[in-house]
Amino acid sequence: MYSVQLMGVAFSLIMIISVFFMVRARMIREKYSLVWFLIGLFTLVMSVFKDLMDWFSALIGVDYAPSAFFAILIASAYLLLLNMSVSISGMKMHNKTLTQELGLTKLRLEELEKKMNGGESQSNI
Repeated sequence: MYSVQLMGVAFSLIMIISVFFMVRARMIREKYSLVWFLIGLFTLVMSVFKDLMDWFSALIGVDYAPSAFFAILIASAYLLLLNMSVSISGMKMHNKTLTQELGLTKLRLEELEKKMNGGESQSNI
């Protein structure tokens, strides 16, 4: 069982360090990195303190502690997916608004160019 704990600690530390470097390189925004840091910290704590996971799984009525651990990680993944879906939906609506504003701006610019070109051709006659 010690090797499983060691793998859990190694995985969580790699995840925390990777997220830290991604934030430094501006590959991920801070608001999303916080969720990943919390998942990494949770994994680290549960890997180091096996008794805590046993206590938690007994609290929620699960007989096998690793099953409770994986259920929590799967629930976290679903919450991350929900969060990303909300962000993507907001970005899509924002892009639609920006595209409509750009189209209106191009239309106004074309109308101004027509007026300017029309005014020049009349003054030349």
